[in-house]
Amino acid sequence: MRFRPPRAAAVLDELSHCNKCGFCLPACPTYLATGDEYLSPRGRLSLAEAAVAGEMPVGEELARTFALCLGCRACESACPSGVRYGRVYEAVRATLFETTRRYTAPPAARALLALVRRRGRFARAVAAGRRLGWLLPPAARAVLGAAPPDPGPPTAPAGTGEPAQYFLGCVGEVVTGSANRAAVALLARAGYGVGVPDGQGCCGALHAHAGDLEAARDLARANVAAFEGTSGPVVNHAGGCGAFLKEYGHLLADDPAWRERAAAFAGRVRDLAEALAGAPRPLRWRGRGDRVALQNSCHLVHVQRIGELPGRLLAEVPEDRLVPWEGGDRCCGSAGLYSLLEPEMAARVAARSLEGLYRAKPTVLVVNNPGCALQWRKTLKQAGWDLPVRSLSEHLLARLASDGPESGP
Repeated sequence: MRFRPPRAAAVLDELSHCNKCGFCLPACPTYLATGDEYLSPRGRLSLAEAAVAGEMPVGEELARTFALCLGCRACESACPSGVRYGRVYEAVRATLFETTRRYTAPPAARALLALVRRRGRFARAVAAGRRLGWLLPPAARAVLGAAPPDPGPPTAPAGTGEPAQYFLGCVGEVVTGSANRAAVALLARAGYGVGVPDGQGCCGALHAHAGDLEAARDLARANVAAFEGTSGPVVNHAGGCGAFLKEYGHLLADDPAWRERAAAFAGRVRDLAEALAGAPRPLRWRGRGDRVALQNSCHLVHVQRIGELPGRLLAEVPEDRLVPWEGGDRCCGSAGLYSLLEPEMAARVAARSLEGLYRAKPTVLVVNNPGCALQWRKTLKQAGWDLPVRSLSEHLLARLASDGPESGP
């Protein structure tokens, strides 16, 4: 099978901007871990170009090279020519998926992708996995072992004030839902009247990254419909989900019935850090003398391009100190399903960041993506380091000054 004409044209358009300079290489976690040119953005783009031109088959070699890509898109920030690598990655994965699903989604991954489409079903599967963890593959056991206890029922609407809607997500809600609870509490204290619309579900990013664009589009349509009729920003606390939600206009651009609705929805999406930075009521903080290290979400930094906001919020907390460290803006190896599908490479990527974290000597690690939280808890547990890992929302909620605003929970 070859690339379809519209998809091939999109890939060639991006490739026409690439001048093979290599600026992307030191930004790529898999290249840094291996030194292999074909595990760099430049190498992957070369293979994609050959596949589109029919000079190599759409098969195992192309599939393996792109399967080892984390999709962090750090190369886009490094590229002086503005190549949108994410568009090429999406086209290659989709073409591979259409050729034969085994190239991008092995049976276990397909089962998981089916589960997350319905949050209730996924929650029941996670609960069963906690009870019967010995039956799971080692990588899945490690992830569940790093997850905190179930935080309880879904977040309820909270507070009064300027309207805002909250996007729960799937994995984040079921596995690290305490971050959502804390985010809603912060928004309410900051003067928002928070709603949680029914009918919302998985954002679709996991499916799109696996190559199943049709499943991703179905999920996008359901989310767009769920939030129509509401007002205010659509806030979420997962950098990867937020990036994908903001790209719904691109995802549904070829659907005349949904393109404008999707673009309108995407224009409302805000990360929690954005919502707090522009909140109706400023919040006051009280520190505890911590040395705080921030693991920024790749997609918050390289896709949403607002990676400075979480650090700015943390730097406002008096008495605490935000400590810079080598690896804070680099992929931790989580990358959606990556740490489950490619545990060896994920561990190699995490190990490089762990070295920088050791040198920074933090007393707490703050993250702003649920997958990053799971990956770091697993990595630190395996390293024997009892360093607390908290979501940005949980950390900030614990740092609210007692004499701050009193509205909301």
